[in-house]
Amino acid sequence: MTLLAEIVLVTAAAVAVAICIARLPAPGRDRWPRPLSHPPARPDQLTELERLVSRSQASALTVHAYLRPLLVEITTRQLAVRGIELARLSQSAGATLLGEDLWDLVRPARPFPADRHGPGVSPATLEAMLATLESL
Repeated sequence: MTLLAEIVLVTAAAVAVAICIARLPAPGRDRWPRPLSHPPARPDQLTELERLVSRSQASALTVHAYLRPLLVEITTRQLAVRGIELARLSQSAGATLLGEDLWDLVRPARPFPADRHGPGVSPATLEAMLATLESL
């Protein structure tokens, strides 16, 4: 190895050590970064979805007018991956493929609920519907 090659190697090693030392915490400072004083803001869309799910528990009208369109869109996309059109499913095929609760909510031409002030969808039922959608 030539003298020039040795000088380059030693210089590179010195720079690497200097970089490592610079990354070490200063004496007396915590090694771990302190938690943020303000947690990061939640995305607006997530906050809106949480509100919608919460309101959907209390009102059949909210379920039909606001939650249903979202679930129809998700169902349509999930079925399309399998080459199935939601609009072409028969009552029995839809109920078999999606389950009674989800099919009742996303079926084409579903009328407004008779009791618009009636209860919405329970968290357990919604969770089961979402599990069905995830499994498609």
